[in-house]
Amino acid sequence: MSFEEYAALARQLSDQHRAGEQHAAAESARRRDLHAAVDYLQQRLTAQGQRLDQLGRAIGIDQPPAAPGPGPGTPGETAAWPGPPTGVGSPTAPSSGPPFAPGAPTGPGTGDGE
Repeated sequence: MSFEEYAALARQLSDQHRAGEQHAAAESARRRDLHAAVDYLQQRLTAQGQRLDQLGRAIGIDQPPAAPGPGPGTPGETAAWPGPPTGVGSPTAPSSGPPFAPGAPTGPGTGDGE
């Protein structure tokens, strides 16, 4: 193998390694954004549930008793969320807006209070 062939193979390996690192960084960013979106939606859902509870109490409707859930390990069981994401781009409050939908339409059911 000549030096030129060796150098060409080394460049090719370096390019492949760099492409792999870029792919890993893009995947990490995608997952981080996905976790931030899930956290934001969980906060919105919690706030909406609390508001519905308030409205129900205001009109005199008691909350229905909690239905017994399925036992552990059964189909339909959901995993516990490990916690909020950290880092740049993570929403800090329910009112901070979704990082993935700037200028999204508002209206009934969107939680904007209108």
